[in-house]
Order: sequence, then C-alpha cells, then structure tokens
Amino acid sequence: MGVRDKDLIRVLVSRAETDLATIQMEYERLFNKSLEQVIRDECKGDYRDALLRIVKGNRSRY
Repeated sequence: MGVRDKDLIRVLVSRAETDLATIQMEYERLFNKSLEQVIRDECKGDYRDALLRIVKGNRSRY
C-alpha cells in the first residue's frame, strides 16, 4: 500500500484531537486496518514514534 508521507503529516498535524478520532474511524472503515497499525508497519524510528504519539493523543503510551 505505501504511506504517502506528505499527506499523512499534513492530515495529522492540522487536525484537532476530536477530528483525529473521526479520521481514524473512517480510515479503518475504508481500509479494514487501523491507521495506527499502518504507521507501525510502514514507518520507522523517530518519525514513527512521533506519528504514533499524534495519533494516540491522550491515550496510554504505545
């Protein structure tokens, strides 16, 4: 599938926490895989960690 980094970063950093929950639900509905899991599978290092922190918001540490 492949992550389009520019699009992923733009969407994640420009949305409020409540929007991110909706985005994640819609992503999972469309692709039958969680956005969090795609980030875990396709991104690496500090970039991966930063994206996961954004996606998880106030939830417990990954």
